[in-house]
Amino acid sequence: MSDNDTTPSPSRKTAEAVAASSKTILGALLDLGSAWAAHGLNAGKYSLENSARALEKTAKTLENIAKELEEKSHKHDAA
Repeated sequence: MSDNDTTPSPSRKTAEAVAASSKTILGALLDLGSAWAAHGLNAGKYSLENSARALEKTAKTLENIAKELEEKSHKHDAA
């Protein structure tokens, strides 16, 4: 058996190192992308919750104004 059969060539070692590095970089990018996606989804969730609270307050204000107008209308009619 020759040395070429048991010892990887320098180009093969380089190719294996590049493949291992590529997998590491790809894994890191996937982890980073997942982290940003989770962050974006949480930000969207909080934004929607805040919007819902604001709409509830606005709806309550409109309800109160409508009640005041009805009360004033009834007082005016009674007088």
